[in-house]
Amino acid sequence: MIPGEIRQFFSSQFGKSLVVKGKPGTGKTTFVFEILHELCPGGNCIYISPRIDKSSSYGKFPWIEGDFNSNEDFLRMLASRIKAIWESSDSKPMIAVDSIDSLSIATTRSAHWQENKFELERLLLDFSRKVNADIVMITEQTDIDSLDYLVDGVLSVETLEMAGSDIRKIHLLKLRGVGMSQSRYLFTLHNGVFTSFEPFRVSYPERTIIPSPVPDPAHSKISTGSPDFDEMLGGGYQKGSFNLFEITSGVGDSFYSILLPTFINHLNLGRAMLSIPAEGTSVETEMRMISPFTNEADFPRQFKGFEIRDQKARIPPYIEAFSGNLYKDMEIFYQSKHDMMRQHGSLLLDYIGLDSMEYSYGWENIGAVIGQIASVTKTTENVVVAVAKHGQKITDSVAHMATTHWKFENVDKTLVMYGIVPKTGMYVALLDFGSGYPQVRLVPIK
Repeated sequence: MIPGEIRQFFSSQFGKSLVVKGKPGTGKTTFVFEILHELCPGGNCIYISPRIDKSSSYGKFPWIEGDFNSNEDFLRMLASRIKAIWESSDSKPMIAVDSIDSLSIATTRSAHWQENKFELERLLLDFSRKVNADIVMITEQTDIDSLDYLVDGVLSVETLEMAGSDIRKIHLLKLRGVGMSQSRYLFTLHNGVFTSFEPFRVSYPERTIIPSPVPDPAHSKISTGSPDFDEMLGGGYQKGSFNLFEITSGVGDSFYSILLPTFINHLNLGRAMLSIPAEGTSVETEMRMISPFTNEADFPRQFKGFEIRDQKARIPPYIEAFSGNLYKDMEIFYQSKHDMMRQHGSLLLDYIGLDSMEYSYGWENIGAVIGQIASVTKTTENVVVAVAKHGQKITDSVAHMATTHWKFENVDKTLVMYGIVPKTGMYVALLDFGSGYPQVRLVPIK
C-alpha cells in the first residue's frame, strides 16, 4: 500500500513526473512495482529496466526489451508501446524507468553515461508530457540535482538503524499540487510487498461483538488474545510471569488499545483481572473500553479496578478505593486478589500502571512493593502486565525483574513495538475493529 498522497498525485488527468531516490537495497524497485500494481490494474503501464531479468517475478508488467544503441532507438520503441496503449485504452499510460542511471549506461555503452543521463532525463520528460503519460524514474543519486527542479514530484527511501534493528522510511520531498498531511511514512517490504503505514488511530465500531476466546496454546502459557503476539512469545505469556511494557514519549494512550485483546480474552475465558490503571486512564474508562466485548453481567464479578478515591463517596462494585497510604492500599489489593482467586481460581491477570503508583506513592517507596509482586507472581500461575512511561525512575529496576520486556515507540505517527527481552526485530502494531472487536496485527519491518 502506497501513501495516499502519492495516489492523489497521480490522480490528475495530466501526466505527472516523479523521481524516486535511494541507495541500493532501500526498496525503490519494490515501491515502484507497488505503484504499478495499485495504479495500473488495466495494464496501461510500461516497465523499463536494463538491470532486471524479465523472467523474474517483476515480469508480469508490460516490458520494453531490446538493445538500445542510442537514446533515439529507445524513444522510438517507447513511442510504439505508448501508441498501442492509447489505441487500446482510455487510461493514462504510466512509464517506470528502473533506473535512469542503468538506462543511460545501456543507451550510451561508454564512460560518458553521466553526460548522456542529463540528456536522457530531459528527453523522457518531454516525451511523457507530449503523450500525456505519467513517468516514474528511479535513481541511486541521492543528492539534489537539476532533475529535482524539473519533475513534479521527488521522494526518497532509506534504511535507518533503531535500537539495533533496521527500519525503513519513505520521505515525500515534493509532490506538486498535493497537500501533504505528513511527509514521512514508515514502510516494510514484508513478503516482498511495499506496505506503508498510516498514522495509528483507534475508532470503535458502532456494533460490537463478543469474540470467541483464544484457548491457552500450551499448559504453561496463556494467550495474549493476539495470534501474532502469541507467536512472538512462543505461545503466549508464561504462567507466573511479570511482563513489562515500556512506553516512550509520543505514544500517548494508544498502547492501551494494543493490550485490549489480552484483557478481553482473559475475561472471556472466565478468569479474573485486577487493574491499577496508568495515569490518564480511570477504572471507568477501562470498563467502557473492555466491557462491550465481554459478558457485561459477569464483568463486575471478574474485574476489579483500584484507584485513590473518597471512600465515603458512592463507588461502583467493580472499583476498590485506595486511600493514598501505600501499605494500607496494598493490603486492600492483596485481599481483593485473594477473594478473586477463591471465586475464579488462579490464572489472575494483574495490570499495573507503574506511573500512577510512582506518582501516588513516590518511586523510592514502590520498588520493594513491585519487587514483591514480581517475586510472588513467579511462584503462581498468575500473570502481571506492568506499564512504565517515559522518564520514570522505577523503570530500570523493574526491568531487571521482568520475564519479558517490550517497548512501544511512535515513529512518524506509527506505533512500533519490539522486544528487549526476548530480543526481537521491529514490528508495526495495527489495531483492527473490522470484525466488531479489537484484533491486533504485528507486521515485521523488513
